[in-house]
Amino acid sequence: MKITLGKKGAIELSMNTIIIVVIGITILTLGLRWIYGVFENLSGQSEEIGRMSEQQIRDMFKDPEAVIYLSTTTPAVKKGKEYKANIIVRNIYPEKHKFKHIVETDERLAADTVRWYSKEFELTSGEGFKDIIIFNTKSLALGTHSFRVKATCLDCTPIEEKSEPLILDVIP
Repeated sequence: MKITLGKKGAIELSMNTIIIVVIGITILTLGLRWIYGVFENLSGQSEEIGRMSEQQIRDMFKDPEAVIYLSTTTPAVKKGKEYKANIIVRNIYPEKHKFKHIVETDERLAADTVRWYSKEFELTSGEGFKDIIIFNTKSLALGTHSFRVKATCLDCTPIEEKSEPLILDVIP
């Protein structure tokens, strides 16, 4: 017995192929548009983050002549906890200089109450040195404690010293 395919089978095969190709192209187009939309949104967010970062840098150094920047000047810390204050010391002078910074107070404190990087460091003009000052409140009484962060240009003539206040409020 001999079976022959007529034109009807060939047309159905062609129609199925065309429908599958159209559906495939539609899905591909929709997928590409979705991916394009996602990446467009990401690039917009990345530009916004860049603008916000630049604004924060400008806010951080409001005073172009500021040698010391403290992240906050009046933090409230629970008794027995550590507080980490971010500090940036900048060289505002035209040449490279050696700097050192210290934390001073009028109170008698335990040796481990305040810790910071205590060595000298060199900065080129406009460069900043970031440090973290760690306050351990275990030995501090409840209430307000005054500190002063001093940055000294060691090889400036005459020796230059700038300072910023830091008030630590120890709460129960």
